[in-house]
Amino acid sequence: MGKDHLERWLAAMPSRFGLGAALFIGTISFVSIFVLLQARSAVVKEAEVEAANITELLGQQTRAVLQSADVALHSMKTWVERDALEQDDDEFRQYLRTITENLEVVRALFVIGRDGFITHDTDYPETPRISLSDRRYFSALQADADLEVFVGRPIESRSVFTWFIPVARRVETPVGAFAGIVVAAVETDFIERTYGRLQLKENDAVALFHADGTLIASIPPLPDLYGARPEHTALFETHLPRATKGTYEIENPLTERPAIVGYTHLNDFPLVIAVGLDKRAALASWRHLLWTVVLANVFLTAMVLLLHLTLLQRRLEQQVARQKAIMQEKMESVGYMTSGVAHDFRNILTAIGAGLRMLRKKGPDETLILGIEEAMRRGVDLSNDLLHFAKNKEIHKDLIAPDRQVAELKRLLLQLIGPEVRLMLDLGAGQAKVEVSPAFLDSAIMNLAVNASQAMPDGGELSISTRAVDISSHVRLSPGRYVSIVSEDTGHGMSVETQKTLFQPFESTKGAQGTGLGLHQTRKFVLESGGDIEVSSEIDQGTRIEILLPIVME
Repeated sequence: MGKDHLERWLAAMPSRFGLGAALFIGTISFVSIFVLLQARSAVVKEAEVEAANITELLGQQTRAVLQSADVALHSMKTWVERDALEQDDDEFRQYLRTITENLEVVRALFVIGRDGFITHDTDYPETPRISLSDRRYFSALQADADLEVFVGRPIESRSVFTWFIPVARRVETPVGAFAGIVVAAVETDFIERTYGRLQLKENDAVALFHADGTLIASIPPLPDLYGARPEHTALFETHLPRATKGTYEIENPLTERPAIVGYTHLNDFPLVIAVGLDKRAALASWRHLLWTVVLANVFLTAMVLLLHLTLLQRRLEQQVARQKAIMQEKMESVGYMTSGVAHDFRNILTAIGAGLRMLRKKGPDETLILGIEEAMRRGVDLSNDLLHFAKNKEIHKDLIAPDRQVAELKRLLLQLIGPEVRLMLDLGAGQAKVEVSPAFLDSAIMNLAVNASQAMPDGGELSISTRAVDISSHVRLSPGRYVSIVSEDTGHGMSVETQKTLFQPFESTKGAQGTGLGLHQTRKFVLESGGDIEVSSEIDQGTRIEILLPIVME
């Protein structure tokens, strides 16, 4: 990569970096959002699984409690149907009390006759003589012989005035007639004692419902709501009709916070268990991840922006330094300018002088007059560009076709090189155009022609050719299309040492006749036009100089 291209690449680096930084930040943000959404979805799914697992566990525990009570009822039913027991049979009562002692959650066991009065009771002798035929658990089993077990809503005992959940079975005569029921009074706080062992988080909740929607028990305890049937609950109106178990999200009406609810219907008992896990608590770990990712993104963004600002500052510093260097170079160029202008105008004046001498010899000739006018025009163009340069203005550039420019310069070149040197033009660049200062290009070609003619004092041949070429690999140029302008002469050539200093200012091979600025100015013009210049020469083998200028239009 050439120095100029490297400098342009470095100058454009902040812009490229800015675009790259924007793409980097955008990509990181997109990936972060995607990861956060995936992580949040995974956390919610994990909470749903946890709610479902807790619900299933509590369902198994509740089922075990009720099944143990039902086993006791089966035993009581068998005894009552088998033996004709007297009222408050002592042996049977002791048997019931033994069972009750082994059932942690059953407060009492009793038998109700077909008339609705208690015939056997573990509370004896405090059992009141009160009809219980109006109780739902009695009337339901009395009316439905196919109903095997009944689990009722929480009710208040009429004997000891405590709340209990009735679990009852039908008792029949040998012929299948209704003979009463056996009842287990399950304490309502068994939910609190059993479910309370769970290490629930704050704002988590557990509830046991009857299948008709009546609240039986809950964690945390809500005794004022036991026996009530909440209206318009999503669990009973929407989810249970679709599936006997599952999970859903809802706002907890007690905490007014979003909750993830798992529920299950006990198939062998008319009970529903619901577990509500606080969604905000479940997402606590995700929020920690969220803040970590956000802070990481902010840090990365800040670092990228800081780096971008640093590059911008460096670019400004480089621009300031470059402007200073340009001004320094132009100040130094002032020292060269007098000799440079004299050098270039001497070439033009030489052509004008030659024309005037021929006019004196041959008399007025229109062709010679046109040549003088052309030389004068080119001198004016060159002086204008030099004035722009001296005043720190941008040198005027045009899209020009090198073939046409060289062809128009032929008459002036012939006058510059003299009659002893034969000029050959081979113009093959076609319609290729370059963007350069026409005056500076003319000056460069004239410099090459004058140098070539002075290298052939005894005469010789100067060939100037143009071609449009493709360059794929070059030390200083980028790959692309270029116009090649080649000057070849049959002069005395140059040594390797001379070629090394050929383009340095004030280095001349002509002794006192040269300023050493012609090729220096030519090279400076070519490089500033985005091209390159190369020299190859051997002693007594002539010199070949090639100018390469980038094509901007064909």
